[in-house]
Amino acid sequence: MRLLTFNSHEAYIYDLARLGWPMDVVIDLGGHHHKDWDERMRPLPDNIRLCKLPELSLDAYDCVIAHNITDLLATKTLRAARVLTLHSSLHGRLSQEAAELDASDVSEAVGGYLKRIGGQAVIISEMKRASWGIDAEVITGAVDEKDYHGYQGSIESGLRVANHIHLKRRYLAWDLHEKVFTDLPCRLVGVNPEIPDTNPASSWNQLKELYRSHRFIVHTAAQGLEDGYNLALLEAMATGMPVITNDVSSSPVVHGESGFRSDDPEVLRDGVRRLLDSPDLAREMGAQARSTALRDFGMPTFVRRWRELIEATVRGRA
Repeated sequence: MRLLTFNSHEAYIYDLARLGWPMDVVIDLGGHHHKDWDERMRPLPDNIRLCKLPELSLDAYDCVIAHNITDLLATKTLRAARVLTLHSSLHGRLSQEAAELDASDVSEAVGGYLKRIGGQAVIISEMKRASWGIDAEVITGAVDEKDYHGYQGSIESGLRVANHIHLKRRYLAWDLHEKVFTDLPCRLVGVNPEIPDTNPASSWNQLKELYRSHRFIVHTAAQGLEDGYNLALLEAMATGMPVITNDVSSSPVVHGESGFRSDDPEVLRDGVRRLLDSPDLAREMGAQARSTALRDFGMPTFVRRWRELIEATVRGRA
């Protein structure tokens, strides 16, 4: 089995490489901040080869894993099965891009195109599948317990990992975040040039050290636009960090057990203070968070379901 995909999400592609099959990754794409593989996000796996669109061979691949319609169109002449992986909700994407499009029209167009080409859709959460309204398999992001561990929580501060907040304020319920942390400590890590003194982690190892060292992780999201978790939250939970989050229905956080979950900023502020005041409480809640992440978002399930889906999609095309 040989796969082809596009360099849109290094962390996700790194996990796809765990399937064990050789995979070519198209780089030098327009509209991306990095033309090449970004080593700060993940090291390049041994079974990945980087290539460019003009280098693609007509019969070289068994399956193309696209991350948007542009990817599908760019490879329409290849003789391969096709999977479209959607990482955002349709309504969240339209909101973020301020697009004047009707969601039902977009859903119908995408679903119709997949039917015409015999393609399979994969969406990373049940909420996002419902938002798109197309026939799709749900395969959530995952974490490997060998990668995330060693929580210490010695830095008395929260940690938030988020990019391009100026484009995603509604998407990330950023007004709530600001109300909670008006005078409480929270370090922001990510690509946010509009926010002074904010930078992405210099490497995956540094990001994991940030998870280990900070007292708690923060995630807020708008119901119906984003899930109550993302990969950064799952990574932090798997490390053993307790969580400060709002009450989104898909959140994996249990209030008072693995963190504090509420839409009331004062409830969250009280939770922040309790975690700052008590390293023991943070460790207890973080242990619950780790157990949840590894139970519900474990890497073995991700690998098994992706292998089964690709094999079935390739067989269906034969």
